[in-house]
Amino acid sequence: MKNLIQYLLILLLMFIMIACKKDHENTLNITLIDLDGNSYKTIQIGTQIWMAENLKTTLYADGTKIPLIEQSPDWEALGYRDKAMSYYNNSIQHKATYGALYTWAAAMNGYEGSAVMVQGVCPDGWHLPGDGEWKELEIYLGMNPSEADRFNFRGTNEGSQLAAYASLWNHDPMLNDNETLVNNADFGKSGFEAIPAGHRSPNGLFNQMGEIAVFWSSSESGDSYGLTRLLHSYNTRVHRFTDSKKEGYSVRCLKN
Repeated sequence: MKNLIQYLLILLLMFIMIACKKDHENTLNITLIDLDGNSYKTIQIGTQIWMAENLKTTLYADGTKIPLIEQSPDWEALGYRDKAMSYYNNSIQHKATYGALYTWAAAMNGYEGSAVMVQGVCPDGWHLPGDGEWKELEIYLGMNPSEADRFNFRGTNEGSQLAAYASLWNHDPMLNDNETLVNNADFGKSGFEAIPAGHRSPNGLFNQMGEIAVFWSSSESGDSYGLTRLLHSYNTRVHRFTDSKKEGYSVRCLKN
């Protein structure tokens, strides 16, 4: 009887270890620190390793300062090639949770070539993800490859999987799972932990914190538009679209 109990205890321990490994198979012990000294969580999703927080650096990897633009008229006066960053409502109190908002030129650090990997505003060893790399992430989470190439909202619940921190998202508990990002059963499943940092419009106004998360890619559409990814509090899917390079959006970096 004693041997049987010991055997059962060993089996139970093995089961717990396997279960724990499966629950944490996407976690990765990589410390990412920018030149400001900000540290970021990271997450492995498929073969990709992503930041699991929004970038908040004020410096490029070579130590160059990113212009901080606070006044709305100054932001509105920016050109499509002007680098600029800000914090939502010009409040540094938002930095720790939501990170910073960058123009496309700032996210790219002014790069205008055709390289596959563009470091841009990211720390050494990391780069601004291209449109194809965002698609790879979405497809891994279950999006049909043919649908990934489309614009507007695509997929099923990949947006819910990418999001996290339900208390930060505006949501109505009376809406069903297909109408709200937070209520979906797979909310937060991926570990990407997207949060609704909102954006800064080309006219310099801040909008939609709590409602949307928008991320730049390194891909563009002409001189004035960059490709983006958007999550909306009232949709479980992921929106792919082009927008003005003068917008202030969040940045997530991808490991080289």
